[in-house]
Amino acid sequence: MKSLMRPFSILYGQVVTVKNSLYDRGWFFQYQAPCKVISIGNLTMGGTGKTPLTDFCVKELLKLEKSIAVVSRSYRAEADTAMQVDPNNSRAVQIFGDEPLQLALMNPEVDFYVGPSKWQTVRLAASQKSYDVIIVDDGFQHRTLKRDLDIVVVDATESFESYRLIPEGRARENWSSLQRAHCVVVTKCNWTQPQKLVRLAELLQSKKNIHFVDYEILRIKDIRNAYERSFLEMKGQKVFLVSGIGRPEIFENQMSQVMTVLGSKRFRDHHPYSVLDIKNILELYRNSKADFIVTTEKDAVKLKKLVPEDIPLLTAPISVIERGNQGSLHEILSQLVQ
Repeated sequence: MKSLMRPFSILYGQVVTVKNSLYDRGWFFQYQAPCKVISIGNLTMGGTGKTPLTDFCVKELLKLEKSIAVVSRSYRAEADTAMQVDPNNSRAVQIFGDEPLQLALMNPEVDFYVGPSKWQTVRLAASQKSYDVIIVDDGFQHRTLKRDLDIVVVDATESFESYRLIPEGRARENWSSLQRAHCVVVTKCNWTQPQKLVRLAELLQSKKNIHFVDYEILRIKDIRNAYERSFLEMKGQKVFLVSGIGRPEIFENQMSQVMTVLGSKRFRDHHPYSVLDIKNILELYRNSKADFIVTTEKDAVKLKKLVPEDIPLLTAPISVIERGNQGSLHEILSQLVQ
């Protein structure tokens, strides 16, 4: 079936190549923000781990005492124009989207903005305050916005077949597009086979600035209070898993390595949970005889208000841990903003 899509992938690739060529030659408009701009993007569609890396970069820049704004597209959200995220709004997740709200709740000292157009949202943010840095989530393909640092995320758990261009695969650009990137970050290295990392390293060897990071689940958190326990403390606990993310199998695999997974329910990425969904989830959870429902941080911001408070609802925060040269990503960021 995928082979039937190949002609369309070839056509898509030709269109992308022409577009990038025109931008490279300066034929298309590009907005220059009055501050440093960092893009954190990828080659494939969703599920590569941009959100944890964005959170990591935010926290590293905060250590440098920089004023920061983060810009995201209002994907599957109601915001139809550029606006600042208000995490205290009772309908925040519907208006601004799950990932922007998740990051805003994790970083209350940082301003977040969403909108259908990234460059226009960056322009709004820059007009509101004099920021040192604006981070753009998923900005690699958004050529209308000039950036000072292009970080591209490559998911170590992704199959090489997925890097075929859409619709045959999940790639929005070819590997050759990485020549535009200032930095390539290979994520989830501890969640894949060593030989896969060797192949990726060989494929990316033309890029001098390559960084490998592990994504680890170190703790489990009750989303309704500050109670936390280490991931290993959950060993053997009976759980039911709920997720609406790009790569649910990764989440489920990690949970099953420590906990006893009695059931799971998957939804599409960025799924807007309904009352009927919650009813279905609770029925499956109760039938499974699990002790807890465990979900992702992105899903937690939506489920928190929908799942009854007497249901033990936990989330699994993800930590970014650099391999090899510890602090190298911090150095890249500090050099940009010094």
